[in-house]
Amino acid sequence: MRHTVSGATGLVGSHLVMELLKAGKSVRALHRANSDKSLLKRVFQYYGEDLSHYEAQLEWQEADLLDPFEVDSAVEGSEVFYHCAALVSFNPKDKQALIIDNAKMTANVVNAALHFKVPRFVHVSSVAALGRKPEQKEFDEESHWVESKQNSNYSKGKYAAELEVWRGIEEGLSAGIVNPCIILGPGTWSGGSAAIFRNVAEGFKFYTKGINAFVDVRDVVKAILILADRPELKERFVIAAENWTYEKVFKQIAEAMGKPAPSIEVKPWMAAFAWRWEAVKSRITGKAPLVTKETSRTSLNSYYYKNDNAKEVLGMDFRDLKESIQFIAECYLKEHRLN
Repeated sequence: MRHTVSGATGLVGSHLVMELLKAGKSVRALHRANSDKSLLKRVFQYYGEDLSHYEAQLEWQEADLLDPFEVDSAVEGSEVFYHCAALVSFNPKDKQALIIDNAKMTANVVNAALHFKVPRFVHVSSVAALGRKPEQKEFDEESHWVESKQNSNYSKGKYAAELEVWRGIEEGLSAGIVNPCIILGPGTWSGGSAAIFRNVAEGFKFYTKGINAFVDVRDVVKAILILADRPELKERFVIAAENWTYEKVFKQIAEAMGKPAPSIEVKPWMAAFAWRWEAVKSRITGKAPLVTKETSRTSLNSYYYKNDNAKEVLGMDFRDLKESIQFIAECYLKEHRLN
């Protein structure tokens, strides 16, 4: 019986695979065709480990989660299935994939888990699935989805995917859900939250006064593993360490990098100009925009996420964000000095 991880090439998936291997588990790591599997090796190195010591326990398996037949092969024989795979994008061009494909992938793995009677299923959702409405600023597990212009296409996709897991629970699946906030961790520096560290290292000068919640990827993995061992818990948990301004996060990263802190506050009119300019550039060059209407709007607003339930029920004790940022910055600097 294996522990199967979808999205094993991503930030959460690679850290989860590492912890499972270190715990002596046999792991089936799922990946898409032509995906870059190198992150797992680098993740081991970030923490002073060597993947080669664990390769006998690791099986890479290519799987298109939109193909039910490939999903059946990937899920069969799993002791625990960890669903980390999802498209993460705020590019308007990805609307179809975000809303339709994320839900379809989740429906497929849920159906297979039900068919093969997988003992435990853990779904990595997002606080984005809690939804947002204009007057709401504070969120927890009891927050319910409301259709609103505040909800991004990514939010809609994560919500639709989470509904498939709730449907599976109604049909007898033993499943738990984690809803992480913005996840910080060493990974693919060209994308996701790790790109913030690269941008600051390269002299990024802008910040906003918006507020959001942040958490170390190791704490997300810790919550996932706790939930995997608690089959009686068929509920969701907000996984958030602290609510910080983007200004504070950027300044902390700059300090850890030994770089000047961003010094130009982005005003609403500047953000509006930026996403429109990036949209024009994207149409001309074909490259993904650096800023979109959705990301600019989110960065200017203040959202607070409560972690009381994760602390009380899962016993979570979250890492200090300053220490997390310092560690991630050191990983970035070490890797780029070597390169």
